[in-house]
Amino acid sequence: MDAPPTPTPADAASLLSRATYYQLVHTLRGVLPPPVTDTPEDAAHRDCAAIAHVASLLPANPDEANLAAQYVAASAQALDCQRLARQYPADPELILKCHAQSASMMRQARSWRLALLRAQAAREKREADTAAHDAATHTEQRALGLMADALARTPPAPAATKPPKPDPIAEAERYALSHRKRAMLIRSLGRLPDKLDVGPMPPEVVHAIATGTTPILRALDKQSRHSAALAA
Repeated sequence: MDAPPTPTPADAASLLSRATYYQLVHTLRGVLPPPVTDTPEDAAHRDCAAIAHVASLLPANPDEANLAAQYVAASAQALDCQRLARQYPADPELILKCHAQSASMMRQARSWRLALLRAQAAREKREADTAAHDAATHTEQRALGLMADALARTPPAPAATKPPKPDPIAEAERYALSHRKRAMLIRSLGRLPDKLDVGPMPPEVVHAIATGTTPILRALDKQSRHSAALAA
């Protein structure tokens, strides 16, 4: 069987650039904090706002777009940690943890922004030098052609395997941060409440909420005991 033809540089640039931005957008969506509500409209608002933020940083190639997305994601996580700190004013331990995490994410955000500015400055310097710009363009086009050719020759993927199960403790912590009162009730009862619909939840996550010993889950024990009476 004849080997598939090698794509032209123009075709390779279009193929790989579109694929890069497609992957980038969907990766960004997966690491952003949850939207204001669980509605599809608010999810769309969050995604569009993040994409607009990335675009406002003027990335001119996939590398700059990746740096811009990292900055936007880290900034969003830093702000969300501040939101969580304000959401539980009666829990000093959790407030300190949220503020510490926010400060860490903000440092990462500043680091990504500086990396983006350096990359943009280096590109602008190359563009001002005709010889350097032509050499960089030639190198990029050659890399695109070789990688697009490699994609065309990639062997079939192996048979699909079952994805790894999510970590029950991580899922329990995520639920505790998003639905603290419900998590407190589950922990105080040691099971799902009878008179409150908390939605579908795997048994292993319920068990992790009820018995977990991480700082986030142990903080649920500070709830007053009247929670159990609500579900009795």
